[in-house]
Amino acid sequence: MSTMSDDQIIAMKKSAQKEVQEILDTLDNDYPGITEGVASAVGSGVGATAAFGALYGLGVTGLSGAGITSGLATAGGLVGGGMVAGIGVLAAPIVLLGIGGYALAKKRKNAKLSAALATAIQKLYHVQEHLLKNAEHFRDELATIRATIDLLAKKKPA
Repeated sequence: MSTMSDDQIIAMKKSAQKEVQEILDTLDNDYPGITEGVASAVGSGVGATAAFGALYGLGVTGLSGAGITSGLATAGGLVGGGMVAGIGVLAAPIVLLGIGGYALAKKRKNAKLSAALATAIQKLYHVQEHLLKNAEHFRDELATIRATIDLLAKKKPA
């Protein structure tokens, strides 16, 4: 164990605190929560476009009363029903593509988050290892790093 001057100790403490804060800031900034909502909206929008196109083209072409009625009846006929069943048939792509968009975005986000958390934890271990060489001067910082590593490990998606 080497002897360190007070200035070196203060510099190492500040450096360690800065590194830990940068790691936490990177995780907070890279993973905002709206990704899944946007993916759901896009998926639902695509589904709505498909449903609208199907309503327009099925039965009598157009969006007049006769066109909508015959379009719903034709769509409902696909599942052995009438106009009410047609509403469900035409709503299905909206729901399914919205859910699919959400699931895909969530899966990709969780994979990125897992990788980022693993990298952050590895960086924290590196800082901790560096401070352990002079542990008597850095008890508080080491305790903070251990607590942060535990917290980040709990954040990993299942």
